[in-house]
Amino acid sequence: MDKRQRQDFENPQLINSEEKAKKVAKVQQDVFSDDICFEIISMLDDSWFILNTCSLISKQFFKVIKERSKLAIQFQKKFTEKRVKLFMKSQFMNSIVKVKFSSRLLQAIETPKLISAMKQLTSLNIYDNGIGDEEIKYISEMKQLTSLNIGYNRVGDEGAKYLSEMKQLTSLNIGYNRVGIEGAKYLSEMEQLTSLNIGYSRIGIEGVKYISEMKQLTSLNISKNEVSNEGAKYLSEMKQLRLLNIYHNEIGDEGVKYLSEMKQLTSLHIGYNRIGLEGVKLISEMEQLTSLDISENEISDEGAKYLSEMEQLTSLNIDYSRIGLEGVKYISEMKQLTSLTIAYNRIGIKGAKLISEMKQLRLLDISNNEISDEGAKYLSEMKQLISLYISEIGIGIKGVKYISEMKQLRLLDITRNRIGKEGAKLLSEMKQLTPLCLEL
Repeated sequence: MDKRQRQDFENPQLINSEEKAKKVAKVQQDVFSDDICFEIISMLDDSWFILNTCSLISKQFFKVIKERSKLAIQFQKKFTEKRVKLFMKSQFMNSIVKVKFSSRLLQAIETPKLISAMKQLTSLNIYDNGIGDEEIKYISEMKQLTSLNIGYNRVGDEGAKYLSEMKQLTSLNIGYNRVGIEGAKYLSEMEQLTSLNIGYSRIGIEGVKYISEMKQLTSLNISKNEVSNEGAKYLSEMKQLRLLNIYHNEIGDEGVKYLSEMKQLTSLHIGYNRIGLEGVKLISEMEQLTSLDISENEISDEGAKYLSEMEQLTSLNIDYSRIGLEGVKYISEMKQLTSLTIAYNRIGIKGAKLISEMKQLRLLDISNNEISDEGAKYLSEMKQLISLYISEIGIGIKGVKYISEMKQLRLLDITRNRIGKEGAKLLSEMKQLTPLCLEL
């Protein structure tokens, strides 16, 4: 034993310090229970941070995360076979309950093998990933799933048949696929579903009849399916629906008459149809609606008057509706609105001034209306706005200066204006924006 070791060994103060350290460590170990570790982890909403950082803190944290955590993961990087194999070996596979894959990540790998390895998964989002009927066959065997988003893939009627066997699903997005009448029939057998998105499919009137038999649905997106007035009649019998998206379906005033009888609806998206003044009037009498998208219809100023009488509405979209200053006057009286989309109309500077007096608005889209710098000045006085869309409204650097003073904004779309480098510099100083959309 050398001199230094002997001094340390014989130093009672050092020995006492080491003993104290051991006692403190033991006390800390006793106090810092698994429950406290779990509480700490539960306060974090970044699952990747939990996996990559927190799991390395100690064996205890690793164990708690593995045994108790419910992780929500979003994959954004391209998968390789090597990455799949590494992920499959992870000890945290059974901790993952929610997964979202960004578009086109799964096309070149063994999709079913990767996904089915997550035994506790309850929510899966694989939108736009080249998924076909064969992959759906494997996914349908995941009996613990309650929410599935397979929109914008290659799923056909056979895939719909596999999905119909998933008796635990309550939410399904199968929009933008290849589902036809037969597929709609299979899906209609899913008696436990409460939310269904089958938009942009090929189901037609016959398919609509099958879907209308799903009396338990509370939310339905059936946009662009050639529903027509006849299909609207079938859908009007779904008395439990609260949300209905029937966008782009060749529905006229006759179809609106049927839909207006759905007194339980709170949200209606009926844009891009063939609705005239009679239809607008019928919709304005739906006193329970709080959210309405009636864009791309022949509303006009007279129709705006009817809509202004909907005192319960908090969200309104009237894009492409041929509304001028007189119509804006009516809309500006809707003091309860918190969200207004009024793009592609004929509003002008005076209309911008009227809208600026709607002090309750949190979101405003007034794009493609010629309101110029003077109109921008009026909008800048809306200190309660959080989201503002003013693409192509004819403003220059003067208007940008006014907008840059809106320190409360969190989202701004100011594309297709004449802002220049000086305007871009002003906007870049709005550090609170997430995101900022502009073009030089």
